[in-house]
Amino acid sequence: MKKRNPTRQWRRWHRWLGLAVALPVLVLSITGVMLNHIESLGWSSKPMSPLLARWYGAPVPSDIRGYSLEGQWYAELNERLYVDGADTLHCTPPLHGVARHNGLLIVGCGQELMLLDGNGQLVERIGKAYGLPAFEHLGSDDTGLILDTGDGLLRYDVDQLMASPYQGDWQPLDARPLPNGLEKALIDQSVPPSLTWQRLLLDLHAGRIAGLAGQLVMDFAALVLTILAITGTVIWSRSRR
Repeated sequence: MKKRNPTRQWRRWHRWLGLAVALPVLVLSITGVMLNHIESLGWSSKPMSPLLARWYGAPVPSDIRGYSLEGQWYAELNERLYVDGADTLHCTPPLHGVARHNGLLIVGCGQELMLLDGNGQLVERIGKAYGLPAFEHLGSDDTGLILDTGDGLLRYDVDQLMASPYQGDWQPLDARPLPNGLEKALIDQSVPPSLTWQRLLLDLHAGRIAGLAGQLVMDFAALVLTILAITGTVIWSRSRR
């Protein structure tokens, strides 16, 4: 009878276990090295790409529209007003429009008007408590601020806080797609601060990126690595006899 070689059995198990976890061990190794040097890579707080953020379920927009007035672009994103890509003030969506009146910039956010001075500083907020009627759009002409209520047009006096019917010829600004570079800058800023490249590497390393199944695979790979260390030691010790 042919005598069985225990070392050969150990080597067979060692080989097949190694093949079974080759891919997850590769992911563990690469992500582990990258996490060890995450600070020097500058990725610890760098937001991940909008595409990955959407995959995580973050409400990152794919299309942003805004208003262009006097060479500047105004857009609302995540309840913030952006002027030429710079985050400025809280702005309850939707953005209904922007207009110039009496040296002030007037921005319609939700159901309130924000009055800004020439430096972009907030002067006043006017809402329903001031008798502001509900409106869907705003603009201005030579006579003052115009509000479109959906049922008709009103001239609104921001000094007297009074509205009156408007019958003039009004050409409102329409929302338009932002220039490509500006839109990309805003979309990049809309990625939540918690979704960084470090978060992605940690989720890859732990298998969380694939849910419970991914975590179990990584747990199995870590367990098999321990077994491989044992079987490798046994094989080495037997081969020296």
